[in-house]
Amino acid sequence: MRDQRLPSTISDLDILAAGLATSFNTVHHGGYDLNGNGGGDFFVPPPAGVTGAASSFKVQVSDPALLAASSDQSPGSNGNLGLLLAIRNQAVAAGQSPTDYYANLVFKVGNEVATNSAAQDASGLILQQLENQRSSISGVSLDEEAGNLLRYQRAFEAAARVVSTISEVMDTAVNLGRY
Repeated sequence: MRDQRLPSTISDLDILAAGLATSFNTVHHGGYDLNGNGGGDFFVPPPAGVTGAASSFKVQVSDPALLAASSDQSPGSNGNLGLLLAIRNQAVAAGQSPTDYYANLVFKVGNEVATNSAAQDASGLILQQLENQRSSISGVSLDEEAGNLLRYQRAFEAAARVVSTISEVMDTAVNLGRY
């Protein structure tokens, strides 16, 4: 997971972040803010080569007046805002819209989680079955051991009675000659 799946997922997030930031910044540059100035970068530009784009994905514009919503520098114009909103339906990452790309990424992660969870459950069941088999072969039955203990105790008591009886017979035989 750490060496294969996670780097792949981070790479996919980097592709999405870089594509979205680049597309949004490009359209934002074509508009004008409330002061009539041309739009600058809305997001911090992604690093070259895309690697690390998701971790550096930040909004650069902190003042709402600097949002380049106008397409013609006139007050109340929102032509560029429509273009910015249209980015959600444009191909920005691997030929897909941001929503579709993200949905596929979430599906892929969810599928991996479900697959790994099912594999873990199956492994747990196999382990439990093997432990049960081992216990049935090498395990000790407490009921059986208690039964054996009682049997041995009764045998010892019987042997003790035999020895006791023989001892009494011997004592009687030895004492017969004294009287």
